Order: sequence, then structure tokens, then C-alpha cells
Amino acid sequence: MNLRLAKKGTAVCVLAGCSSESKDKREYRTPKSLCSIPVDADLLTPLLPEGKTVGVEEKNPVPSRSLCQVNVDGKTALITSQEWRERGDGVTDVADSLARIEGGEVTSDDKYLYAGTGAVGHTASCSNPRHKEHVLFTAIQLFADGHDDATSMKKLITAYTEAVERSDICS
Repeated sequence: MNLRLAKKGTAVCVLAGCSSESKDKREYRTPKSLCSIPVDADLLTPLLPEGKTVGVEEKNPVPSRSLCQVNVDGKTALITSQEWRERGDGVTDVADSLARIEGGEVTSDDKYLYAGTGAVGHTASCSNPRHKEHVLFTAIQLFADGHDDATSMKKLITAYTEAVERSDICS
């Protein structure tokens, strides 16, 4: 009887692609924050490539935009951004300005646009005295080859946008 169960279990694993060896070739720890914005590493991991080292670098190209670049083995894997835009802009306007986001699906509340290689979020309750006439958007762009996961992207942009809304930038 135990042998029969073992054979069934083996067949299920063969069909499902199970392995006793880990297929994950990540030798680094997934970051728990993206430039001071906390993120659940479990949401970020599926979007990052295999590799040995990971680094996170903050960039502020202009006063209305901040970037957080995640590099794996020295190559850009993912970039998050926070950008103050004019009132009236929507997630599609922001997505149209970003190279890695093509197409995508907009949520029913128009708060998020997500695709396999990127996403945009619209902060609902964010204000800042330095940006009185603007609204804050978040974005994530994937640059790692072979990564295209709209479901994971939707989860990450939602969590990232909510974390930004709780941060000091929205005070």
C-alpha cells in the first residue's frame, strides 16, 4: 500500500515538474525594502533573475522623480519609481511614458495598470507641501531577460504603492 502511494506521488511530481533539487539559483537574499520602502521579499522574488549578488541603488534624476534600481550581478533587473505628475494624469499616461510597460490591464478602480514587465500605481491619499498641484504615481519596470509575470507584478505594485502611501513622502 505504501509503495502504491509512493508511485502515485512520483507520478504527480513528474507531471507537475517537481524536483528534489532546488531550481532557484539565487545565491543572494531578496531585498526587504526598495530604497527605504518596505516590500515583502516573497512578492519581489518571482520578478528577479537568478544570480550571485544583488544591490539596490537610489537615484533622483529630477526633484519630481525618485528611482530605486535593483541590480543582480551588476545588471539592472528592476527599477521602481515614484513620480509627481500633474493632476488629471492617470495610470495609462504614466505607463505610456515608460519604456518597459507595453499594454497592460487597468484595474476597475483605475488605480493600477499592470503587465508582465511593468506596472503603475496611483496613490490615493498622498499629498506633499512641495508638490501641491501634483499627484504621486508609483511604477515598476522589469529589465531582467525572460521575466514576464503580470500576476506577480499586480501583487507587487499594489503592495509597493500602499507602502509608499504610508511613507514619509506622503506627509
